[in-house]
Amino acid sequence: MPIAMYIAGIGTGWWWVAGQLLASAVILVSVKQDIGLGTRVGAALGILMATAFGISALITAIHGNIRGGVAICGVVLCLEACLILRWGLRRQSKRP
Repeated sequence: MPIAMYIAGIGTGWWWVAGQLLASAVILVSVKQDIGLGTRVGAALGILMATAFGISALITAIHGNIRGGVAICGVVLCLEACLILRWGLRRQSKRP
């Protein structure tokens, strides 16, 4: 196998994973805004969508056998969960 084809093959799997992780990050920004505005339905839907994109990226990395991709997706999912819990707890502590 020529080296150029090998390098091109490595990049294609990362494009899919990176795109899904980027979508998850953009949706998390929207969730942060929804939590700030107090719209519970929008925040709940955003949390579900962000988690779904994160899990989809993880599955894509597993099926694509992408080196390091599984670890990166796992860390991103854990960070998403921590952020969501932090935002939720902060919002509850501000209520009178």
